[in-house]
Amino acid sequence: MTLRQLVARPRRTGLVAALAAVALGVGTIAFTAPAEPASAPAVRDPAPGDVVVDETFAGPGLPAGWNPVDGDWRVENGRLVGTSADAARQSRITFGRHLDDFRLEATARFDTVQDATRWTALGLDVPAAGTTPWSIATVRSGTTAANGLEFAQRTTGNAWNVTDTAAAPSAAATGRDVRIAVEVHGITARWIFEGREVLRTTRLARSADGGQALLVNGARVSFAAVKVTALAPNAWIRPAGTPVTVFAHRGGSSAAPENTLVSDEVARRAGAQWVENDVQPSKDGVPYVLHDDTVDRTTNGTGRIRDLTAAQLDALDAGSWFAPAYAGTRLPTLAAQLEDLRTRGGNLLLEIKGPHTRDEVARIVKEVRDHGMTDRVFVQSFQVDALRYTRELAPELPLGLLRSELDPDPVATARDLGLTAYNPSDGAVAPRLGVVKDLHAAGVAVNVWTVDAPARWKALETAGVDGIITNRAAELAGWNEAWLQAAAGR
Repeated sequence: MTLRQLVARPRRTGLVAALAAVALGVGTIAFTAPAEPASAPAVRDPAPGDVVVDETFAGPGLPAGWNPVDGDWRVENGRLVGTSADAARQSRITFGRHLDDFRLEATARFDTVQDATRWTALGLDVPAAGTTPWSIATVRSGTTAANGLEFAQRTTGNAWNVTDTAAAPSAAATGRDVRIAVEVHGITARWIFEGREVLRTTRLARSADGGQALLVNGARVSFAAVKVTALAPNAWIRPAGTPVTVFAHRGGSSAAPENTLVSDEVARRAGAQWVENDVQPSKDGVPYVLHDDTVDRTTNGTGRIRDLTAAQLDALDAGSWFAPAYAGTRLPTLAAQLEDLRTRGGNLLLEIKGPHTRDEVARIVKEVRDHGMTDRVFVQSFQVDALRYTRELAPELPLGLLRSELDPDPVATARDLGLTAYNPSDGAVAPRLGVVKDLHAAGVAVNVWTVDAPARWKALETAGVDGIITNRAAELAGWNEAWLQAAAGR
């Protein structure tokens, strides 16, 4: 059962029965077993764009439904004030309801802090009782430190699991309001500081019923406004005012031998959010990262990958063809790549290259699951059968269909295959840029390949595409940064 299904299930409570009795004019409520218990009305899931919480703290006390769990929480002069006198404790107040897809935003001010490492946080998945585990997005008063912003989880053992960190572009400090927001889509989220996206995660720990919260640690923090808005479910569709996602084609392939671990490292350092690579099986069924159907172009060997054993592939030099400095670089297995990304950071846009049997796709899925990477892998392919097998075997993995030419009806194709994204070539989408809006209206993202020219980046960004697969990841990341600066100045 999905989180959304769990949330949507109607619940009967004693409160519902009590309210029903009051509505019938019963003075003293006596609970007897009715012959046929009435069903509680189903709670409608909010539609995208619905504002679930919109609080400006204009009343004299805490708003209804806001539950202080720890620390001192009160309303003063039109602001919610939370105080944590002990840096070893996390003062928190819970509110809202469980949502899979939402934006939580607030205007916050550090009034006093014990030191610059103290923090406040937006609670993204916190039980109403405030008990662990819970997931938060943290902002320190020393915001420009390397860990000024964080995504983190407080575990049941009361330990911290910090998954992602970044420095904010400006200091929060004390005595000034800052606008903070996080957009959540299941286990993915993006941190927005003063209107600018600074950090993303694909490792947000979620529960079936956790709601929202505010937290304060070693500080006195006041909030002028808090708002929660329901969002559409596809996290891959780019929100307005944010840059395109950078997918590094075959890793950092312009600066290192493609489809190798060193190429992945180059892509990480270049600022790519995703590494795009290809997977194919060896003769004995081991998935390897290779684009061509032969090893001739990118190794010192010859022959079809499907005709060579894992032992033969492991002995090949996959770096000398690119430059002498890369001599001895090995052709990685999918397992090695997944482990490298898991431990060193990064997400994988994984193309299943060429026709695959169901068993071959099952082996790929097993590798992804065995390495705990289901939340950081996006599967794409030109092969419809490979996508159908993946959907059957691993419905949790997002799917993208690669196309050299557009389908007659891309929306219908996307619906038929259960796609998260439709990924056409630049040449295919350029004459029909309106298809981007059509796909977005159907809840399908659009990522375009393989685009290396800034003029085309601009045209595609303007058309609303969500991501660009490129050989020039560092340049596109820099172009995005300039785009953000220009947008901030408008």
